[in-house]
Amino acid sequence: MGINRLQTIILFVLYGFSLVSCQNKKMEEKYSWLGTVSAPEEYPMEVYSGGIIANDFTYGFDAIWGTQNTGWGNEGGTMSVETQQMEIPYRLEFTWYSLVERKFFTGKWDLDKENISRLFKEGFIDQDTNKKATYSNFIVGLAPEGRVVLWINGPGNQKEVGVFQAHDTIITQEKAYENAKYMLREGFADRMLNDPSYKTFKPEVKARIEKEGYPSPEVYDAFREKYNWKPVVLLPEGGKWIDFGFTNYNGEQENLFGESLEKDTYKKRAVPKFCGFYWQDKDKNRYAMWIDSFDEKQIFDLFKKLGKEKNIDLTIKINSDNSAAAVSLRSGNEDLSVTKANIRLSRKIE
Repeated sequence: MGINRLQTIILFVLYGFSLVSCQNKKMEEKYSWLGTVSAPEEYPMEVYSGGIIANDFTYGFDAIWGTQNTGWGNEGGTMSVETQQMEIPYRLEFTWYSLVERKFFTGKWDLDKENISRLFKEGFIDQDTNKKATYSNFIVGLAPEGRVVLWINGPGNQKEVGVFQAHDTIITQEKAYENAKYMLREGFADRMLNDPSYKTFKPEVKARIEKEGYPSPEVYDAFREKYNWKPVVLLPEGGKWIDFGFTNYNGEQENLFGESLEKDTYKKRAVPKFCGFYWQDKDKNRYAMWIDSFDEKQIFDLFKKLGKEKNIDLTIKINSDNSAAAVSLRSGNEDLSVTKANIRLSRKIE
């Protein structure tokens, strides 16, 4: 083989590798996404610093975010950015101050970029537009003892994409950057937790803490336990079930309608926290029902009684004149009534 021919072959191979590399870079899909923070209502967290990091963009957090306790899995505020399209992030870094625990926590974690990319690409159908949509927010969940959960969120849909453990750290007045020094002032946590003028807690949350104390940090692990269940709505003759939206204690959300409702089956899901749905009666009159909240202890006890190995129907039976409902968990011959839940039914929707 002549040397010129050998050089040509080597150059061709190198060109091929270069072309593949360039194509792979071009194939990196970009999306519009922002970030926010979630913390339990009973455990307010003070943001110190952090970032959701992609190759071409970092969505940053600092003390301007202030105190966060919108509720576990619930979105907080977001900050607008100039960048319109970003790659999927590969890393999460976060440092925060837990007011109840009087501790700083910090950590850096690699994200499952492949799984997140798949979910963004798959997306979902937006019920309002009936068009394909995808996720647009990352929610960083901060829970007691350094627990961290990352969700992705879009209209009616939220999925857990990461669970991490932070470690406690010490930040002093001298070490803190200027805008965060207020967290280190003497009595700061006490004022935020106990001075009613700060309105850190909703009145009902404050009353619950005073009566029952702070939730055990372990509940945020228990919230992630899953059971094989699906929703079932039983309507009077001629009725038509339209949709079913629900949020689970682990922060995940689903919105079933059309094909997704028809094809829904038993899935590993966390215990439901609240749900709602619409239906039509035989005369095409439209109604709605919401379970604004289950009793946490009862609904967990009922799911545990049936166990993780059984298929469970979360069954909602509407009475003959569409004015009341009975809720139960069913599996085989077992039928366990849900007697403690805040249920609302609409009148006929005009």
